[in-house]
Formats: sequence, C-alpha cells, structure tokens
Amino acid sequence: MKFPLGLMLLAVFSAKNVTAQNVTGQGVCVAEWRAPVAATGALVTAAGAPVTARGVPVRILMPAGAGPVPAVIWSPGYGAANTAGAVWARAWVAAGIAVISVQHPGSDNAAYAPAPPEERQARLRFATSMAHLAQRAGDIGLVLDELARRPREGACDLARIRRDRIGVAGHSLGAWTVQALAGQRMGGTQPLLDRRPRAFLALSGSQLEPGDPAAIFGGIGRPYLLITGTRDGGPGETDPVRQRLAPWRGLPADGRKALALFDGATHMMFAGNRPADTPLGSHVETGVIRLTTAFWRRWLLDDAAADRVLADPGLPPPDRWERK
Repeated sequence: MKFPLGLMLLAVFSAKNVTAQNVTGQGVCVAEWRAPVAATGALVTAAGAPVTARGVPVRILMPAGAGPVPAVIWSPGYGAANTAGAVWARAWVAAGIAVISVQHPGSDNAAYAPAPPEERQARLRFATSMAHLAQRAGDIGLVLDELARRPREGACDLARIRRDRIGVAGHSLGAWTVQALAGQRMGGTQPLLDRRPRAFLALSGSQLEPGDPAAIFGGIGRPYLLITGTRDGGPGETDPVRQRLAPWRGLPADGRKALALFDGATHMMFAGNRPADTPLGSHVETGVIRLTTAFWRRWLLDDAAADRVLADPGLPPPDRWERK
C-alpha cells in the first residue's frame, strides 16, 4: 500500500531538531529490547499480535514509589528518538503512570542524517510505507511482550507495571501506529490489530487511504482520544482540519471516544518535545496535559474524578471538546 503524498508531508513535518527534556521519577532506564528466539529459530511472541524481529531502543520512566502502576507506550513521529515526547512523559509520570518511549529504526533521528536529496526522499517513502507501519506496530508488540516477560530493566522495577492497564500513545507517524494497533482497517482488514492495550491516544492522526471513515475506523472499540489543531498541517496542506478529523468521523459512538480540537494549534505543538514558549503553545500544552492525564487515569485507573474532568474539561471557545 502506498500512502498519498500529502500524508507523507504531514508525517515528515514532525520531529526535526528535537531537544529532549529530562524526566524525573524513581527510575529512568535506557535499553535495546529484542524478541527472544526459540531453539527452532522462531520468534517467541504473544500469539496473534504483530511483533518485530529487530532491536528496539526504549527509554523507561517509572513513577516514584513501590506500588503497582499503569503504563503508557509512546510512539513518536518521524525523525524522533526515544527522548521525544518528554513534556507529556513528565506529566504522566507525575500522575503515577510509567512511560515507555520507543524509538522506531527506519523513521527515527537517523532519518535526518546528512545524505543526498534522493536518499532522504527514499527514507521518507520507506518511513511512510505500509511495510514500515507494520514494523512500527511490531515494535509496540515487542514492548508489550517484553513488559510481560521482564521483571526489571536496570534500576526500573517492571514488575510494578500492571500488564492489563497499558495504553498506547503517539504523535503524527506515531498516531498512525496507534490507529493501526487500535483496529484501523487497511484494505478492508485489521492486519496490525493488537488486543492487549486498554486505551489509545492519537495526537495529529489522519486517515491513511481513501474511503468511508466509518468503514476504516468503525472497528475501533476501545477508549480512544484524538487531539489535533486547526493549523495541524504540513507544507502545502490546504484543509488540515478535514484531514485530521477523518478518524473522528469514523470512530463509533460507544461512549468511550473523545476529541479535542485546539484553535490555531500547529503540528509540532502536539509533539511534546520541548516546553512551550508562546502563549498559544502554553495554552495547548496545559490543555493536552490536563486532558491526557484525565483520560489515562479514567481508563487505566478507573478514576471517577478523572471522569468528571472529561465530562467538562472547561476548554474555552473556539477550542472544541466532544465525546461520543
């Protein structure tokens, strides 16, 4: 499957020149995870879920304390390493949620390494291909497998993580990864569906192929939060709102779906790579942290107070908040 050029531009307009922010917590551990191989040479993996055979760099951020915690797996956008999204990670860790930030080889920071223009274009074409989307989904599948298999990683006590309380989040190309794992149909099927995550967050998602959004996204049955902005587009994009809201139009109205549309917000305001430095950016950052933290606490911790926040988060017009 080949994705349209406009979507490729939206994906590439993502994480160049990331400045990582430190995240405080009880444990910050960096590793490369790889699926174990059986004596037969076959990958050892969870049955029925996509998984990758390659090494996947991860950065694990654990909240303070010794008790059980939920976790969020973060999939960054094009050109980003596992240090991306640190603003969101810091907020979620402070709320008692572990964060595992994933680096996807093939669309990570190596994409911006110096090279002739034709090689850079080839990198982009591969990064936005169905083949690489399958690799990205497999990277998340690998992380889910390893969280179930590993009791710890360095100083990080992974046994604290509740395996039945895990969410997946992503920005831009990472949001495509989220959509695929949640059950987006591609070519009429759900080839990358993973049934283990409990909830999903897509920042700057979009529809990857033409067709009825309900036919493409109508099979997503778990809690799902979509966040975007009225200027959340890439170079040459004339109607970013329509493109970004296509998944929302297709998601089923089951009482577990929500949309935040921030007026004037641009694509990189949702990456979470560095603290905001403008009034609009600060407004968006504050809103995203409030909404996403409440969303995770509602669906990963059954927090009734968080449900009240989601019922009326107080976004000022012309920002939009919808649930269905």
